[in-house]
Amino acid sequence: MGSEKDKTHLFKWTNKSIVEEIEDFQDLFDVLLVDNSEIQKSMRACETILKRHESRIQEMEDAITSCEEKTIECIRELRIIKALFVCCLLMVFMYITYA
Repeated sequence: MGSEKDKTHLFKWTNKSIVEEIEDFQDLFDVLLVDNSEIQKSMRACETILKRHESRIQEMEDAITSCEEKTIECIRELRIIKALFVCCLLMVFMYITYA
């Protein structure tokens, strides 16, 4: 690049223009670096939140499985209670009928 002391330099204005464009590009590059670091921080935060939600989903799935098992067990117990109630009702009916 030419120097400012060399007033006869043919491309002096071109050199200044290139330097200005490089400085503008450097400013833009600095802004992009800052934006990139902010995006990386945001991505890390999102990944942390995603992992937390995945663990919550897993806990909920485990709770649902547990509830399903308890529901099946309750249905079995209700069937047994129903059968006992019917037996008792028959015994009462037979007692009333034959007594």
